[in-house]
Amino acid sequence: NANEVRGIVQIDPDPGWKTYWREPGDAGVPPELSITGSTNVKSATLAFPAPHRFDDGGTHWAGYKQPVSLPVTLTLTEPNQPAQLKGHAFLGICETICIPVMAEFDIDIDNSPSDALSRTLISTAFEQLPAKATTNFRGTSASRKGDAIELVVNLPADDPDIDIFAAGNGSVAFGMAKLEKRDGNRAVFSVPLTSGKQEKSIILNYTLVQGKQAVAGTIDVQ
Repeated sequence: NANEVRGIVQIDPDPGWKTYWREPGDAGVPPELSITGSTNVKSATLAFPAPHRFDDGGTHWAGYKQPVSLPVTLTLTEPNQPAQLKGHAFLGICETICIPVMAEFDIDIDNSPSDALSRTLISTAFEQLPAKATTNFRGTSASRKGDAIELVVNLPADDPDIDIFAAGNGSVAFGMAKLEKRDGNRAVFSVPLTSGKQEKSIILNYTLVQGKQAVAGTIDVQ
């Protein structure tokens, strides 16, 4: 795509430190990009590999405890023209307490090709994103049950263990899902609705994990 440029935000926490997924759960700061100082950059979109579930003394949240590369897709205002990417990345990095970290960047973007290592790192990060949901590996229905969403999923196999991570679209937010029932290739999760409870129309973004496989999709909450 002529008006897209790909990159990554590399996060390399020290041993024992963690960082957050796009919607952390009970507490936390999701990674954010600000590109307010940029020229010829219309938008910058972060993507997220499947996270892990953490339980810190009663606090449940989603994130990463290993080095992680978050893919970034930049959309240029004028395709094939030089651009300046200027702004900052804002992260929450946690051990026993959380420390907000802001990393500034000022990068020239032109038509010169990236070096081989950068191309490999970027392509690998995009390849490690969850695949698109399929008929036998997806969320099939979502309905309100009080202040929670009952989410039914299809699974490709009886084993191994499964998990799901839910995110809103800005007007709503979700807590950490709880597995309520599993019957072979079908499972039911309860997902707390933590904000936007009065919204009439809700779209739930999910990452569904089984073993080392993960898919991502969206589902309308009925």
